[in-house]
Amino acid sequence: MAATMVKMPTSKVTIAYAPVRGLGAAIKMCCEFAGADYEVFEYQGVENKLEVDAWREGWWADKPAMYEKNSMINIPFVVDGETVVSQSNACLTYLGRKYKLLGSNDAELTKVEQCLCELMDLRNTVVGICYGPPDTYEQRAKDHFDNYVQVSFGKFEKWLTVNKTKFLGADVPTVADFHMFEMLDQHETWCKPLGKPQPLDKFPLLKELHTNIRTHPNLAKYFDGPQYKLTINAKRANFF
Repeated sequence: MAATMVKMPTSKVTIAYAPVRGLGAAIKMCCEFAGADYEVFEYQGVENKLEVDAWREGWWADKPAMYEKNSMINIPFVVDGETVVSQSNACLTYLGRKYKLLGSNDAELTKVEQCLCELMDLRNTVVGICYGPPDTYEQRAKDHFDNYVQVSFGKFEKWLTVNKTKFLGADVPTVADFHMFEMLDQHETWCKPLGKPQPLDKFPLLKELHTNIRTHPNLAKYFDGPQYKLTINAKRANFF
């Protein structure tokens, strides 16, 4: 069996991903919030054939070996000893169980699971625009802020109103809040080059959640460090 670029078994939790925030951000925030002993493995170019996002060469070279470890493999993935976990929500729930960030009871867990699924719907919509055809990008992006964002953010605002909690699953952060923060934060940045207003100005509870995550002392190292300073998307995207 071919050796993988991520050395196994790992001595600490390892998050493998591209050198972008993307789907990896919430997973990294989870480990940082928990005070976990973890490291980030970023794929890099190996043949210098790609002028943009050369890291894909490294991932493509490593994927066959990782497939032998987990046939569901894609990035991001988490390695914990001999365990390899792929698929973003599975990574979050795996770490949520490990670090007790899935709520304190079944009712809170159910809330977290629902929000993770809804957030992936939002994320996939954003990806379709950011990595879609460049000739229709600007109009699609503006329509997204005018329409989809109002509905999607409205759902989460209503969720917080009805559940009367500070965060999505409880009054303390869970893994869902890290992905929620990332999607809110991306939109607060993305709106600027499009000339759109800050979307959180219309959603006070989401704005409070965003602020509470951004200023949480457990995450100070993450926000001050290099991972938060990565581009949001890969450089081949319409917006990165």
